[in-house]
Amino acid sequence: MNKKNPTIATLLSLFSGPIGYLYIGLNFFLSGLIISILFSFVLTLINLPYPYFFDYLQLIVYAYYGYKIATIRNMFVDEWGVTENDIKEFKSFGFGFVVMTNLLMALTQFYSTIIGLWLVYHSFADGKILQGILILIFGIALISWFLTSIFGFIAGILMLIFKVDKKYF
Repeated sequence: MNKKNPTIATLLSLFSGPIGYLYIGLNFFLSGLIISILFSFVLTLINLPYPYFFDYLQLIVYAYYGYKIATIRNMFVDEWGVTENDIKEFKSFGFGFVVMTNLLMALTQFYSTIIGLWLVYHSFADGKILQGILILIFGIALISWFLTSIFGFIAGILMLIFKVDKKYF
């Protein structure tokens, strides 16, 4: 296993989303792609507002995780106490999927905040000040709770389907 440059991983993920994870490893790419498709599908299915600019903003979350995963990979390469089993575990689909479920929850929180602020902006722009304040105080938290519940349940089901072991928790 060789080191990966975190800056390159960040830039690839920033400009291409989960496709940039190919630089880090195939399992991270596959699990990231599954999570990305799932996230978009569920948001489309429940018909929540989806501002056009969110497609670009979510790339920031992908870039952050690209950096984190590349850094973790480099720690595995640099550490002298890492065994072959540890490296094998890092390269496993199960480990990649657990990391990507964390990405899913980060995307959910990020989306909830962005959509809440977007709704507040539109309420204020339409002169509905009280509605905007209520969305700011209660709406963002409610959206976040609702989506975290849905995506947490789906992530649990996917972990059962892909037989992700309890050793990661």
